Amino acid sequence: MGPAPKRVKRQIKDEDDTTNNGYTSDSNHGSSETSGTRSQHAKVNRKMLNKNSLEYKERRKRNNEAVKKSRKKSKTKTMETLKRVNELKEENLKLTQNIEILSKELTLLKELFRAHVTGAHGGDIDEEKLSGMISEETFRDLMGS
Repeated sequence: MGPAPKRVKRQIKDEDDTTNNGYTSDSNHGSSETSGTRSQHAKVNRKMLNKNSLEYKERRKRNNEAVKKSRKKSKTKTMETLKRVNELKEENLKLTQNIEILSKELTLLKELFRAHVTGAHGGDIDEEKLSGMISEETFRDLMGS
């Protein structure tokens, strides 16, 4: 539900057909519209222009330019938003993949730690098996090369 209709001062007629100044609600006054729209107010102080007049043509031209500008601005904003959405989706995919890699490496490092702890008791992992389980960068870091 929208805001309450504005109250404007208008002349209204009494039952005895005399005119007095009073306040009325805009909601349906002088209009068959039931919505109390803004266009109802915009027409109050408008003068009628001949469609062949220079002033009318100038107003139409300015309005058409304003509409073009508004639509172009809206389209540009939409395109920028879509571009940003795609960038964020791409970044999200990369981060998700990175999480997966890091999770696997964490699991492997936990296994290495357990193997090291039990290594004193006979457990061992060879380099070939290790290199196949983790990323090349992590393998180099672990091997110290």
